[in-house]
Amino acid sequence: MSQTESIKSVDTKNRIFHAAAKLFANYGFERVSIRQICQAVGVQKPTLYYYFKDKETLILEMLHFAHKLVVEYRNRYIEPHEDFLDKMWGLLQGRKHFVENNPHFFRFYAMIHLFSTPEKVKQEMLRQMLPLLDDFKNLLLLGKQQGYIAAEEDTEIIMQTILGILNQLSIRKFVFQDEQAFSEENLQRVFNFWKKHLFLNRDK
Repeated sequence: MSQTESIKSVDTKNRIFHAAAKLFANYGFERVSIRQICQAVGVQKPTLYYYFKDKETLILEMLHFAHKLVVEYRNRYIEPHEDFLDKMWGLLQGRKHFVENNPHFFRFYAMIHLFSTPEKVKQEMLRQMLPLLDDFKNLLLLGKQQGYIAAEEDTEIIMQTILGILNQLSIRKFVFQDEQAFSEENLQRVFNFWKKHLFLNRDK
């Protein structure tokens, strides 16, 4: 395969990913057919089956792709920082840019747990999700080590609170079409709330 053909092949596969992500996010796994995906991309069924043997294979590869994006944004916005508060601000920025740059994939990844999906897909979702939750718990433990979270605080509840706020921002964005949800001003309000009510002021 020539370099031009290789680039075209990657482009076709990405267009299938994004079209399927949009359809799955809007209608769920069971209600979307291979024919609908092909129509959305503008390809014939043999082209789609060249890349994916069936719809389950497609959604599994989409899960891997979405998970890769999550890890990339974590590594870009959270990992480079040493200070816990800088990491938490990076968390907000990472969510903002993930949502803005990959809206269909974000909705797909956020909503897939609501779909009626094959057992193999559910197991893969669980396999991907548990390490991410462990990473989040470790981030909060770092907050305790650095004195931003009191030793006696329940990190599980803090994690649920933070994730709940992030998910609420996403609902405002996608369900209510609120373009201010991920504005810098609103993210700063969220960050100030976290600092005031969830974290300690180390300077006191």
